[in-house]
Amino acid sequence: MLLLALPLLSACQHYDKAAHFAAGAAVSHIVTQETGNPMAGCLAAIGVGALKELVDDVADPADVLATGLGCSAALAF
Repeated sequence: MLLLALPLLSACQHYDKAAHFAAGAAVSHIVTQETGNPMAGCLAAIGVGALKELVDDVADPADVLATGLGCSAALAF
């Protein structure tokens, strides 16, 4: 799934989606390490992405997707 998503993310505006992906990976990694539960890490990444978009002036669902996909990187390591 990650291999399919990366070309779509790279076509997006500059580094915004890459930053969202990295933030999702970081949040997921930290929560997974603290709880020992990878599902909690992924849910935290998705939750942080959704909350961030709620406070933005213009919400972008692709940003939530990019942040949520970051958990796949955290699961790999």
